[in-house]
Amino acid sequence: MLSGQAQRQAAITVEGHLTLSATINWHLSARKVDLRALLHVILGPAKVVDQEPLIEALNYLHQAYGDRRRKNGPRAVLHCLRIAAMLARTIPAPTTLDLLGALMHDKEEDLTREELGQPEWDRLQAEFARVLAKIDSNHRWFLGERIGLLWRQSSQSYYEYLGVVLSRVRTMPDLLRCKLADRLDNTLDIAVQRTGTEAKAFFELLFSMLFLPGFQPLLDERMMVPDVEACVLLLSQLFKNVVLMSMLRQQRLDRLDETTERLFFALATTSSEQAQWAAVALLSGSSLAWQERRTLLREMMDYCAAGGMAAVHQRDKGGLLDGTFLEHFAHPDDAIRKRQIESLFRDKPLFIRLLVLYIGIFTSFLADPSYHVRGIDHTGLHPVD
Repeated sequence: MLSGQAQRQAAITVEGHLTLSATINWHLSARKVDLRALLHVILGPAKVVDQEPLIEALNYLHQAYGDRRRKNGPRAVLHCLRIAAMLARTIPAPTTLDLLGALMHDKEEDLTREELGQPEWDRLQAEFARVLAKIDSNHRWFLGERIGLLWRQSSQSYYEYLGVVLSRVRTMPDLLRCKLADRLDNTLDIAVQRTGTEAKAFFELLFSMLFLPGFQPLLDERMMVPDVEACVLLLSQLFKNVVLMSMLRQQRLDRLDETTERLFFALATTSSEQAQWAAVALLSGSSLAWQERRTLLREMMDYCAAGGMAAVHQRDKGGLLDGTFLEHFAHPDDAIRKRQIESLFRDKPLFIRLLVLYIGIFTSFLADPSYHVRGIDHTGLHPVD
């Protein structure tokens, strides 16, 4: 496990993420984008000697993504730029190839011929050739291999895709760093829809509700209760994080190197914090009576203590949330899975219970170096009963 000092050094906070996003976005909004100034922001304190390929890559991405948006609103190009910035700040001595792999990790998934149309795709292929011309043949081969491995094929389930990536990371650790940074950025990006949450707010509320019989919280008017779209996105990202982190732990890849360990720690911390934000908002803004909320938390405490967050379970096992992962998160079709998660949101007590379960899972990842959710592997979810 990381020491206390290393944990503080590894901290990647929501506030820091939003500040970095705003700075990058500010540069991108200029009438004429200064790519060298933008690269300076992305690199931060990192020293990279050969910067010309990175300048050319930024030019390519700026043209390729244009004004396209992510699901929750921000510009799509921010995602790959932030991942490169994240790795520049966590890898002790990042190389040009490390950062090119981060910048281009979604190229084959996002920038397709079908999406862009033939004329635009041809134009951008010529622009990408300018990036490749800035690196030697060995680096071109390595970059192409990494882009290919990080690209989830349409025929692959998420579990199969991760299985392929993880099978290669002992010889190509940069793949794992990029995948962890990708998950971390997707999780942090949900913060665009939230207000600030005071540190430890969830645990203070939990203690007060469980141990102070006369406790009545003062509702914060600034507290924004997330809507269905925000909650579906949140639960989707948290579930993917559980899958990746459990598969890493099973293969003892979470401590492959210092950078991997820092990113794993940051992903667990951020996932817990995002679940806490939603739990505090829903517990505070719910129409449930306070006694019902206390009962809900006590039931979740008993469920977790009885092994509910240790493995994937079938519904007929009889526990409070048994069967939830299999019934609401396992379907391979994205649209169907979204509808199944939306149905959870309509049942507020169930939704709050699930958020508390996620908080317990990610806190366990932080507290127990051998913890993982059993019943998850490259073939999918399997009940452990």
